[in-house]
Amino acid sequence: MSLARKPQRCGWVAVWLAMVLSIGCAATGSARAEDGTDTPPVVVRTTSRPDQTAIIGQHVRVFVDVLFRDGMTHPPRVTLPAMDAAQVFRFETQATSLSDGIRGRTYVGQRFEFALYTRRGGTLTIPAANVVLLDRNGHETGVVSGTALTLSVTVPPGVDPSQVVTASTRLSAHETWAPAPAPDAAYKAGDALVRTITREVADVPGSALPDIRFSAPDGVRVYGEAARIDDRIERGDLTGERTDRATYVFETAGRFDLPAVSQTWWDLESDRLRTVTFPAVRVTVAAPPPSAMPPGGSPAAGPVRAWMLAVVFGSIILLTVLAVLARDRLAQAWKTWRLQWQQSERSMFNTLLRACRGDDPRAIYTAFSRWRDRLAERCRLEDHPEGAALMLATEDLERVLFCGGGSPQMWSVEQSRSLAKALRTLRSDVLQRLTSANTRNLPPLNPARLSSIRPRLLTARFKSLVKEAACGSGERDGAA
Repeated sequence: MSLARKPQRCGWVAVWLAMVLSIGCAATGSARAEDGTDTPPVVVRTTSRPDQTAIIGQHVRVFVDVLFRDGMTHPPRVTLPAMDAAQVFRFETQATSLSDGIRGRTYVGQRFEFALYTRRGGTLTIPAANVVLLDRNGHETGVVSGTALTLSVTVPPGVDPSQVVTASTRLSAHETWAPAPAPDAAYKAGDALVRTITREVADVPGSALPDIRFSAPDGVRVYGEAARIDDRIERGDLTGERTDRATYVFETAGRFDLPAVSQTWWDLESDRLRTVTFPAVRVTVAAPPPSAMPPGGSPAAGPVRAWMLAVVFGSIILLTVLAVLARDRLAQAWKTWRLQWQQSERSMFNTLLRACRGDDPRAIYTAFSRWRDRLAERCRLEDHPEGAALMLATEDLERVLFCGGGSPQMWSVEQSRSLAKALRTLRSDVLQRLTSANTRNLPPLNPARLSSIRPRLLTARFKSLVKEAACGSGERDGAA
């Protein structure tokens, strides 16, 4: 009897223990939910609109919500990886502030929007967004990722998926010519026509529109220009504008048909394929008029042209003969000039700058020493403040080469660039000081002629002459 009741009592004890443990776990879980220890500090949510299917070329809005549990100290840096089957744009718009409650905790953050345009049909996987967390000073503190999305892309009938497809609710285009072609217009070889086509589309950036391929028949050359993009956003609505321009230059006479240009796009409102076409333009180019002939039967410019050619060729022959005769003198003059240039301060400074492009301190110091010695021949560096500045500029270089704890491997390209920058400034100051000193040492333009007689002696002599003249005039008056 006791043996039969013992297993039953053990079963009741097990059930009772399981109930106690479940109640304890529930209490612990509710306590964690209340204090928020089971909620992540950063939540990243990724959604799209449309969220399941899209038409090829349609604008898909991808939203990345970044929420912070303890408040957002600095807006994060969010990027969406590039994709082979889609174009991704991030427009410079202000992010939307968000606030949400998760498991009893308040989260705040921002929503970032990306514009995605599909270029292939089938299943498209949008990779997870990369979110870089920043502190109050903008320094990176961590990286988190969102979730990937899957989108089904359909290709409507009649649409060529191998080309860039534009899907929108509105597309307009207009064409202009400069000058405007006319049926009776007379063109000649060398004239040009400029063709400009401007397209404006809703909810699609201008850079996502396909290129216009301008072509021309034989006898006409076409020159295309870079497209001009002018997108604008008004109250969250994007309008893309693209302007394509080409210049047709007529090379020969004849009648030419400048080909038509078209733009095919899918209308999302009516679900149909539309095409905007600009027709071909026919242009007639007249042949150049025959040249006037004198009564003698030869062109009037013939003798003049022959005389000019004779003068040109004669001058070339004369210069060649003189160069051959004076080749020894020219070679000697060239060698002399080259040697003087190599020994000049400017050439040695250029050599120093080339050495500063690398990280070899020995080559830099050798070039610096040669340049410093050449510069010292023009002025006494110890008499100028730039001399001390030169010593300070090369202090790190000398420490690396000559100090006991230094090593040439400790020198870097950045130090070479800094040294080159400092030496340019110092050289400019030294040359400016030399120029101003030479200007002050020039003799005066109108030097005064100095007398050898002292000023006091000259004044006394002048007074005596005046006194003698006065005495002489008094004697003459008495005699009279």
